[in-house]
Amino acid sequence: MKVLNKYIIVDKLVEKKTTSSGLLMSGDEYKDMRYQYGKVINYGPLVSGIEVGDKIMFDRVAGHEVIIDETRMFILQEKDVVCIL
Repeated sequence: MKVLNKYIIVDKLVEKKTTSSGLLMSGDEYKDMRYQYGKVINYGPLVSGIEVGDKIMFDRVAGHEVIIDETRMFILQEKDVVCIL
């Protein structure tokens, strides 16, 4: 797979969130959060500062879901990445 320009292939990570008191948040509460987490699988030649394997945070409405080799992944643009964790 060859990624072009400033695109990034991400495997979306599903994290279990807990409140400050230790209670597990329901799926509906988690969907209200603005950002998602993902692991970088591959990236285009114009992307800078991001490496394969980095855990990133990106806007929930960014990107498109695709199926590559029977695996669900997201294609994002570099501008949609909020931070590297």
